[in-house]
This record gives sequence, C-alpha cells and structure tokens, in this order.
Amino acid sequence: MRAGLALLLAGLAATAALADKRVDPDPAFLPKARTAGTARVEPHYDLPSEKAPFWARFLVCAGNLTAIRDVGQALPASKDELDKAIADYRKRAADLLAYRAKTDTKAAPLDADAEVSKIRSGAMEFLPADIKRIGVETMTKRATERYIFCQLTRDWYDVQNGAKQETAAADQEKLTAEYEAAMKQIAELSAKPPNVWQPKGAMSSMIRPKVVQPEPAAPRRKGPQDEPMPNAKVVVPSVGTPVSTHPKDAIVGSDVASAVARATFMGRPLWSAVAECSARSEVVQAKMGYNTQQQTNHFIERAAYLMWGDREVEKANAIPIAMKERDRLRPRAAALWDAYRQEHAGDIPPEVWAEICTGVEKHAYDYSQRLRAARQAQQNREYAEYLKKFYEARNATAAGTETTSGGYYMPSRNTSLDAAAAASRAEHQRNMQSYKDNIARIKSEIRAIDRKYR
Repeated sequence: MRAGLALLLAGLAATAALADKRVDPDPAFLPKARTAGTARVEPHYDLPSEKAPFWARFLVCAGNLTAIRDVGQALPASKDELDKAIADYRKRAADLLAYRAKTDTKAAPLDADAEVSKIRSGAMEFLPADIKRIGVETMTKRATERYIFCQLTRDWYDVQNGAKQETAAADQEKLTAEYEAAMKQIAELSAKPPNVWQPKGAMSSMIRPKVVQPEPAAPRRKGPQDEPMPNAKVVVPSVGTPVSTHPKDAIVGSDVASAVARATFMGRPLWSAVAECSARSEVVQAKMGYNTQQQTNHFIERAAYLMWGDREVEKANAIPIAMKERDRLRPRAAALWDAYRQEHAGDIPPEVWAEICTGVEKHAYDYSQRLRAARQAQQNREYAEYLKKFYEARNATAAGTETTSGGYYMPSRNTSLDAAAAASRAEHQRNMQSYKDNIARIKSEIRAIDRKYR
C-alpha cells in the first residue's frame, strides 16, 4: 500500500549507514529471523528500500493494519489479533522514536500516534475502492502479505537486538531457499515486455523490428442493430386521438425544458405522451432483452396521476385508461423503432428515446408536484371552512338555551339556585353528547376527504 512513503523517504535521508542495531535493519540478521510463516515474504514489502529504519517499518505496519481493521473487509486475521498486533507495532514505533530523539539530536521530532493516523488516513483514501475493484478474495491475500511482512519485521528486530533466539543454521538455509523460490516465482509471473526485435535470414547482421500484431477481436455478439432492415419505407402511424379526452388535460407546450421532448410531443395531452413512453419502453425490452418492466409501469402510474390531478379521476379508474392508451400507441412505437433504423443507417434509438422520455417525465413530475400542492391547499381550505361552520353551529345550538357572558355559558338568574344547577347539569350533558356526535361526524367526513384527494 502506498501510504507512508513520504515519511519513510524522510527517514531514509537520515540513515545513510547501518550504525545502530536498534534503529537500522542489518540484512545479516534477516535469515536468522525468518520462520516457516514468514519465509516467503519480501523484507521490504511496500517500502522504498530494504534499509528503511525499524521505527518507520513499525509505523507503516500500525497505520495500514489499522486501516484494514477499520474497513472490516479482507481481514488477514481476527479483529482481536489485529488489535494486539497494532498495539504492539505502535508501542515499538513510539519507543524507537523516543530512543532516536535521545541519540540523534538533529532528527526531526515525530509523534507516533500522529504519524500512524496520517498513514491510516492515506490508506483509507484508496483501500475501500481497491477492495471493490479487485475483490475481497484478492485483497485478503494482499492484506495477509502485509500482515506477514509486519511479523517478519518484528522477528528481525527481536533477533537483531537479542530479544529472540536465532533460527538454526540448517533451517536458515531451508527458509532462505524457500524465499528465493518464492521471489523467482513472483518474477516469472510478472508481465514481460514483448520482444519486438528479431534477426531475419541472411541479413542477420541487421536487426529489424518485428511488428507485434494485435490479437483478433472477439466476434461481436449480434444485437438488434443486426436485424434485417425493412425493405419498404416504414410508415409511422399518426398520433391520432387519445382513448379519452378532457378539456382540463395539460398539453405539452413551450414550457417543457427538454427540446427533444418538446419537439416530439408538442400539442399532445401530457398524460398521453407519458403513456407513449411506456409503449417505447416495452419496445426496448422486446428488441434488446433489457428488463424495463419497472420503467414501463412507472410511466403508466405517472399518466394516471396526471389524470387524477387534471380530471379528478381516481387512480383505480385512471390506470386502465392509461394502459389502453399505451396499447393504442404500441404499433406507433414499434414503427418509430424501424423508421429510426432506416433514417440512421441501421443504428438503434434507445439512447435518443431515453433522452426524450426523461425530458417529458421530468416535466410531468414537476407538473404533478404543482397539482399535489394545489390539491393539498384546497383540502386545507375546505377543512378550515368546515370547522368554521361546525363551531358556528355548535355555538348557535348552545345560545338557544343559555346566554353567553365573556365566552362562557351562564344559566339564567331568574330561577332558584337548585333549579339553575340542575338545569345547568342537564344542559351540559346534552351539549357534551352533541359535541361528541359532531366530532365523530367530522372525523368521518375528514376520512372521506382524505380518500377523495389521496
């Protein structure tokens, strides 16, 4: 992975010679540190040089393994194992940076946590995209290589500084052979440049270029553009009269933003134009094999919604009308396909049709939103007017038996207190029952209004 290279190059500038075993890797100790699990990995995996200092190696390991863990895909080990390894490499890097600050006064101070965060951020910029591009399985192999490289770096450091026992001499030879075989295999699998120079015949002294011929392209699969062209000129049926007309229908006019949609459907009812797009979508599916059923149904529902807004036709009644219009226009859509091929030397029209129908659909959507807002405002006004009448009627009913004072109902003062109290209670019960009945009736009518404008 590419993160942290600038950091390592800066570190290499200060490590011209292998002077300190705690900081500088000594290649002589590498064969002594290899194990069966780390024999096949390069000692400078994803680093600009095998002389990169140990502190830089541990920073790269901590930062990139943190990114791999945070992505959560292509994990080379369990998250618990990764957490332990990351903590170990972070601590080693921090200890070595503190040691470096004491022994090399000219070295720029570095904070381990900050550097690990930078490396992790750099890796996160490309790691998710790489996983998606090359697949989880391949990226898991790459992450495993990094994980093993970090183990080798840790073992190398421990053996070089006496914290771990060296590998036996016989095992060193065996593991070194495995490493060389693995590197040879990697080199053989790598892409080779073509040999473009070739001596020829008696003129072997003159080296002539050999032209590398391109591989023949795979035969193109036949598609709708390969269908035989109609012999006679295709006659496209006229638009004709829609299966249902209404004076309130919106008409396609100059307010349509798309020029191609405006030119195609100018002067036609908007809902009928959308229904034709449904027919065209059916033709595309039949000719090209694409699954356009969802788009086909969407155009029908949009046409039905337009009829509801313009004509106040319920959806259950509008959809059959839109489907009949699509059936009427289906032969026209099929003829438009053939006519386009004749006019454009066999080319097929899906891209042009998509531009046309996208333009008219966008205009229909914007118009539908305006209709919906207008209907909602009308519903709100009707509901407010109904509530106003209800409260007026309730107040009028109460005023028939009581007098009002400051908005409160007061019993007549011409009767005795007991009689007034009894009358007040009886009137209160009647008023509450009437109020409940009116509330129930209002709720019922509101539900009816909702069903009407849904």
